[in-house]
Amino acid sequence: RKPLTLAALRATNKTPKTVHNTINCKENNDEDFDDFDSAVLDSSAIEENMKFILMSFKCINFEISPIITKAMLYSLMSNKTQVDKDLADLRKSNKIMRFPFRSSSLDYIMLFSDYTSVLKKHLLTLNIPATKVIEALKKQCDMIYFSKVDLKGKMNLSDDAIKSLTQDKFLLLNSNSTYEFSVPSAGNYMELLSQGKVRILNVLKNRTSNEILEQELLDMKLKQCSLGIKYLLYDLIGNGQVKSVKCGMGNLIRLVKK
Repeated sequence: RKPLTLAALRATNKTPKTVHNTINCKENNDEDFDDFDSAVLDSSAIEENMKFILMSFKCINFEISPIITKAMLYSLMSNKTQVDKDLADLRKSNKIMRFPFRSSSLDYIMLFSDYTSVLKKHLLTLNIPATKVIEALKKQCDMIYFSKVDLKGKMNLSDDAIKSLTQDKFLLLNSNSTYEFSVPSAGNYMELLSQGKVRILNVLKNRTSNEILEQELLDMKLKQCSLGIKYLLYDLIGNGQVKSVKCGMGNLIRLVKK
């Protein structure tokens, strides 16, 4: 089955195949479960769901690349082990790029086509031929760390090019003198992600019931949520910080009390 493109999803407003459960919200109903665009997925569908999540991605303050976190996929698929396995398969088939945040245990993911588009654009500004770099990334899809010999030999990067890419944070230099590819905007993204999630959690904590209708939340003008409220909810649900409960008035977003 051919994956849907992001443009096609936006044009048709079509979501990946989903299975929803419906209950009525009652005061004496204590049964909670996640029901936030929940989906039954296989590895071929994860790419479609990444594109679907990115439909809710916004950023008006910085030039942020289209990134998602692994937790966002967890909000759509209950089997985390299967998600991890499928992501590894997608990397090997050059469908995605995965990066670790150095300051946390969080992984972030980009579609391979999105990442190479950003990288190619930057390489061109430095007058660096992009073809060999991108082809090497495809061939070395199981590699995370590259030596300077790899960068110079397999990617035809000069010392000056490696220095420029490191300064611009497309390359990160590790303590063992190896390099790994990165996203320059990752730091700003991490800050915006954290700020937005805290703001939504505070909205819920300030309510007596610790819950709010999803549509009411989406209608709020929350300045700290420049990445998009719906987008942030995927991460909050995937991390188990909030739950989405289906009720007669729509989805209800409920704070998970630890």
